[in-house]
Amino acid sequence: MENTSYIALSRQMVLRSKMNNITQNLANMDTNGYKQQNMMFTDWMAANKDAPFRGERKIALVQDIGQYRDTTVGNIETTERDFDVALTKPDMYFSVDTPNGTRYSRNGNFSLDPGGQLITSEGYPVLTDAGQPLFFGQADTRVTIAGDGTVSTDVGQVGRLAVSTFDNIQLLKPEGSSLYNTDQQPQAVESPGVVQGSLEKSNVNPIKAMVDMIDVLRTYQAVTKTVENENQRQRDMISKLGDVRA
Repeated sequence: MENTSYIALSRQMVLRSKMNNITQNLANMDTNGYKQQNMMFTDWMAANKDAPFRGERKIALVQDIGQYRDTTVGNIETTERDFDVALTKPDMYFSVDTPNGTRYSRNGNFSLDPGGQLITSEGYPVLTDAGQPLFFGQADTRVTIAGDGTVSTDVGQVGRLAVSTFDNIQLLKPEGSSLYNTDQQPQAVESPGVVQGSLEKSNVNPIKAMVDMIDVLRTYQAVTKTVENENQRQRDMISKLGDVRA
């Protein structure tokens, strides 16, 4: 394969990965607490042992090596619902009890199940800083959630929402649209900036994402055209050489 084809193929693979990344972000633009994923790229040299000249035996290519999470806080939207809570500071997460163990989330769209247990929008129990679910009785009215996560009613304090951070936020592995898993030890946050009656929206910028998508599409089309032109050049060259030898 010619160097031009190697380089073009490398570019197309990167563009496909970037398009998949943009599509994933757009699909979650309405997911509360979702954090945009961005691509990471690196240049690398590939060996081309079939090149006839020494200077052509190294090809400069581009490769996507992974993703990183944009942890900036999304817009805080007021809902005025008692059990909706938002984290106004970055890199902090609520604790959630799932069948697979404790998971972490910034989606504070909570509610009560028929038994009075505080649950997520997926139906998982929300945990307190004591590692226990939070229950409300029929006598518990006028629910208030303080900035440090303390939950109180007319009867008194019910518990405190567990809010944690981690040494390396980028090591949190997404599970679904709003849950994360990690082997890191959670670190309790004393002042998480919890706001009751609000939700943190996704930090995806849909306009920028659409512009990026159009740019990727146009670039991919340009690279495809380059490949087609190179193939035509080679066909013309072979045809002319054939005519000369004849």
